[in-house]
Order: sequence, then C-alpha cells, then structure tokens
Amino acid sequence: MTEYYNALVVEKKSPREFEYRVKSLPVTHLPSSEVLVKVHYSSLNYKDILSCQGNPAVTRRFPHTPGLDASGVVEQSNSALFKKGDRVAVFCTPLGMNYQGGLAEYICVPAEWLIRLPENMCLEEVMVYGTAGYTAALAVEAIEKHGIDKSASKVLVTGASGGLGSIAVLLLKHLGYDVEVSVTRENGKVFLENLGVTAIVDLNASDVKTTQNLLPSRWQAVIDVAGGDVLACILKQVSENGIVVSTGLVAGTHFETNVLPFILRGISLIGINAEGTSVESRKSLLIKLASIWRSSALCDVYTKVKLAGVSCAIENFKEQNIYGRVVVDMEAK
Repeated sequence: MTEYYNALVVEKKSPREFEYRVKSLPVTHLPSSEVLVKVHYSSLNYKDILSCQGNPAVTRRFPHTPGLDASGVVEQSNSALFKKGDRVAVFCTPLGMNYQGGLAEYICVPAEWLIRLPENMCLEEVMVYGTAGYTAALAVEAIEKHGIDKSASKVLVTGASGGLGSIAVLLLKHLGYDVEVSVTRENGKVFLENLGVTAIVDLNASDVKTTQNLLPSRWQAVIDVAGGDVLACILKQVSENGIVVSTGLVAGTHFETNVLPFILRGISLIGINAEGTSVESRKSLLIKLASIWRSSALCDVYTKVKLAGVSCAIENFKEQNIYGRVVVDMEAK
C-alpha cells in the first residue's frame, strides 16, 4: 500500500470560483470506512461536472474529489462481505457528492455500497455503464415490463448523444426495438449514425410550445433525459397505452401538461430514481448487462482517458463536445 495516491481535487477559491486538478494526497486523506479499494476505472457523469463547478445541490464541502462511479479490486476489508482481491464496483451511492469520490486511485467506502462483479464482466465494462448507463438500463427495463409490441412500435430516446441516452439506444437496439432519437447537437447526429441510428427526429419549436392538449401519436414508448417543455411536448405524442420514462432534467425541472394524454390515451409517466434501488436490484441488472443484454457495439459508445487527462475531458463535457460515455483509466500513465 502506497503512502500517497493521485486524485482529482476540486478547490474553492472564492464563493463562485472553483478550480480542479490532479493532486497527490496522503492515504490518511481518505475517509475512514470498511473497505479500501484500489480503483482501476472511473467515469464521468453529469453530477461530476456539477460538483466540479461547486454546485451546492451536489457538493457542499471543499476541497473535494468528485466521481460517482468506481471499479477496482479490494485492497483491505474490515467487512465479512468482501475480502482482498475481490473485483467490485460502486455506483448510484453518495460517492463523489459529499463523500470523497471515484476519480482517484483509491477509495474507502462502506461495504454496503459495493457490488461484486459478475465473473464475465470486466472492470472497464462496468464503468462504461456506471450511474448513467445503469439509469438507462432501468429505463429500458421499465419499457420491457410495460410490454409494448416491438414489431409495431417506435421508441424515442431524447438526448441520445449523451451518456445515458447513448446507452439506452444501444440496449433498445440490441433488444430489437425500432428506435428513433432526438438530438440537438449536429455532431451528435454523426455519433449516432456511427451507432447505426438512422431515424433522427426533430422536436420542432412549434410542437414544443403548442397549447394543443394532444398531438398526433408518434411513439409507443419514450426515454426522456430532457424534462421541461420537451417532456410536456412528448406526452402529447405518445400513442394509446404507451409509456414515458423520465430520467433527466437538462431542459428544465418544471413543465406544464394536461390530463388528456392520460385519460384519453391511457399513457403512463414514470420516473427513474437509480440511487433508490437496492444492491440486489443492481446485481440483478448487472448480470443482465453481462449476458442477455450485452451488446457487441458497447465499445462504440465511450472514449477512454487517463486520470491526467480528466480535467480536459471535463472542459469538453462542459462545452458539450463529449458524446457517449467517458471512462477514466486509473492504471494508464
């Protein structure tokens, strides 16, 4: 065990000024907890960017190491649940918010946060999913349970060039759904075309702002990362007994709607709270992702960066120049 480790550290320079860079920290800086993990991979999520910007809804105490996700090997354990050498992952927990996070060579966490990986899932693969991908998988699972007819139904994914959206597209296509996507970034269309997506639809401004209570039916199911007026517009275009799964808020937290899509078309609107799922649910879904839901195109939805390059990746993320998922390789020098 080394005496020092490298980590991304966010520091508060003034009430509205935050800086982040990779620093060497003593291992005594780690929280005191049950299981010490040598991190091999982490990933970037939207909340990590907010933490780097000092968003108080995510992180209130600085200096701070962000990183919602981590995968690695147990180095030390005071818990009967894990032993040295176990391959583990952590996602959808308080890690990286007000608790020192996964963008570091080591983490020390409660045993209840950790999940032992399925034998046929590697440390890198689980971080391609991470919090965003797991949320996408929960949304796809909700659509599967709703029981729509794949042969006669279209599924829309909004924000499809982002981390959550791209994983949702990948899983839906793998499971045989007819997928359409909505994307606002022009380069995002190229990224999605490379994933084999050909149906890119335009949620035009007139539809988004319309005061009509219903619009012509277009989709049987929707995975929405936008929220706001986009979600309100989508609800009016879901066909009879369809389902909308809300997973994000990039277009806003508030929207105005009416009851007609619900009482005339019988549609369902559900939300995904990935952090509220049990460890057993996470294990079960990881087993699916490592077997019957595994897509051969997974390698096309992410880029890999070193810890030393994560600050640059965060800047690209903030400027919307990142498509798909970003995996951080802690072992690469």
